[in-house]
Parts: sequence; C-alpha cells; structure tokens
Amino acid sequence: MRPLDPDRALAQIDSRALLDARDEQAFAAGHLAASGHIPREDFVARRAELPPREVPVLVVAEDAARAAEAAEALEMLKYRDVAYLDAPLARLPGGRADRGPAARLWRPAPLLEEALTLLSDLETGRRRARPPQALDVACGSGRDAAYLALHGFQVEARDHDEEALARARDLAGRNGVTIRTVRCDLERPGLRPPRRRFDLVTCFRFLHRPLFPWMEAALAPGGHLVYETFLVGQERFGRPRRAHFLLEPGELARAFPGLATVRYEERDPEGGPVMARLVARKPDRR
Repeated sequence: MRPLDPDRALAQIDSRALLDARDEQAFAAGHLAASGHIPREDFVARRAELPPREVPVLVVAEDAARAAEAAEALEMLKYRDVAYLDAPLARLPGGRADRGPAARLWRPAPLLEEALTLLSDLETGRRRARPPQALDVACGSGRDAAYLALHGFQVEARDHDEEALARARDLAGRNGVTIRTVRCDLERPGLRPPRRRFDLVTCFRFLHRPLFPWMEAALAPGGHLVYETFLVGQERFGRPRRAHFLLEPGELARAFPGLATVRYEERDPEGGPVMARLVARKPDRR
C-alpha cells in the first residue's frame, strides 16, 4: 500500500475508486464527492460491495493512521493496488463538502452489463405490460441480482446458502431496490422448474450440467439466457481445478439445444480466467 499526501491524492482521484472507511455518522456529516462508503469493520461482511480486486483504490478516513489500517485490511483481502490518504480527510479540498449518497463501488459480472445493452437494443420498440422478470441462478452475494433490480427487473435470486441470500437482500436494500430470494439446492436430483417463467435467466461462475434443461425450461418464450462459467484451462490459474466444474471447449454452445444463440465466445486471456460466455434466446411461440 502507498501513502499519498493531499496533492498526490488529488492527482489520482480520477483514476482510483474512492473508499471512505469512516463510520456511518461521520460519512453522513460530510464526505468527498464520488466516494463509496464501507466502514473498516464491515469490509469482510460487505465484501460484495467493494470494487473488484484489480481496480486501484484510494482509502480515506478521519486521519492518516485509520486510513492506513483500512488500506492494510484491503491488502489482506488481496487487493493489488491500494493507496491511502496520508493526512486527515479535512485536508483535501471538498473532503467533507458532499452529503449525498455513497457512490456504488461494486460491479456486476461484465457480461451482464454487456448483455443488458445488447438485449436493450434487441428489445427496442417492444412494449411490456409489466416489469421484466429475471431469475439469477446461484446468485451468491447478489451483485448481479441487485444490478438487475436497479435496471427495472423483478428479480428472483436462488442459492443454497442462506447467509449469501441474506447478504444479497442487504446489498439490494442498501441500493434502494428489493429482490426475492429463494433458498434452493440447485444440485438436487429432479429439481422442478419454477412455477413461473422468466424473461431473463442469468448464471455466472456456476456449473452443474443437469441444471441446463431446468434453466431452459425456466425461460418464457422470447426470453434470454445469459451464462458464463469456467473452461478447461482455468486450472492453470486457480480454482476451479476439477474437471467436474470445467466446461470442455464448445460445450456451452451445445448445452441449450432449444435456444437460438445470440452471442457465444470462449476467452483465454493471459493470466486467466478462462471462460465461456453465452447469450441465447428462447423462440417466441408467436
């Protein structure tokens, strides 16, 4: 981690995510514009709200010592580029001038952001009598589910882990939206499809091959599937390493025979991760 004096911190504000690590009362009394807010003691519990680990971060706090402690805590969470304000926050111009809501530091899966833009283009001119319905499969801590809710979807999020579902509800609530969570063993044999059908089904970094027909059945006619998970080759860079959790090349492209492919790609960038990405559409009965 690197200490930055106020002048150097100001020079890097536009190139770093700004994280205010003070308590709720201090943040509400005034903060730096465009800063996110998570108290230092909540970093682990609210890990889903932190920025991606590869994003450079600037930590600010009431004084330099507390900012350094928070920066060290981020490094322990394997953040790669952490700097902190080596001065009281009041030393920064406008450091306590803003009283608006905290900026959103977390991000959904990049494919979800891309897909929503693509699907918006595909849906141009189509009128809906109700908000679009989305199902997030293996939702984890809920970033993708909350992102969908922020974009107008009514979201059902499923996972086997009740603690993860609680974090997902909390994340959505802190961002001013609600999601419906369902505890569900997605690997249980004979799992019945949801009673209702969805305009969008999403699944990221989860693989259970018997679930493929289940996800296809959960789609409404005209609905879309957005799916991304790991390919063989990922074991060179870390988890998952077992073949059971790794797709073979081309496997995801063939996994949903009842859907029409909108976009498919396989990625093997230097340093990983090795992924397959699919956007597909269920034919409309009309």
